[in-house]
Amino acid sequence: MKVMLAALLCCLALAVGPSAEAYDLTGTWVGKWSCKGFDGVKFTSGNKASTLRITQSGNAIAAELDNGVYRYNGGAIPDIAKPDKGEAALVACPNDNVPLSGGESEIMRAAVKTKASTFKAALKALSVFEDGSGGVGTCKYSFKRVDPVNPNVPDCPA
Repeated sequence: MKVMLAALLCCLALAVGPSAEAYDLTGTWVGKWSCKGFDGVKFTSGNKASTLRITQSGNAIAAELDNGVYRYNGGAIPDIAKPDKGEAALVACPNDNVPLSGGESEIMRAAVKTKASTFKAALKALSVFEDGSGGVGTCKYSFKRVDPVNPNVPDCPA
């Protein structure tokens, strides 16, 4: 009986979903990113003085990196036990569904930490990409929020 009660409580917790106090990534962030890839030869790229702008509405995220050079849509996934922490999934826009022969594609997984009652926050992410001209690779991102004002980043076009 205790096992059934525990299972029921667990299901109810999952059904209720994240707390209303979940983190908000809205704002301007500074940091760096670096990528390693292969397109017949190994290559690297990156930016040690990068700016990330995020607008979050509910759990939906719109982001732009380096003044819109790279744009993403995504979703926030708050930690149920610690709602000021969690993860996010971001997908580059537009994302090509035909690897290596069309446009570019990238999907990112980010770990986020915020601090209640302050704008302090950190985001660390990993991504996998293909560049549409025969290259594939991975990227690492590391950012800290410097301004919580909403930059009003638009969603990717449909």
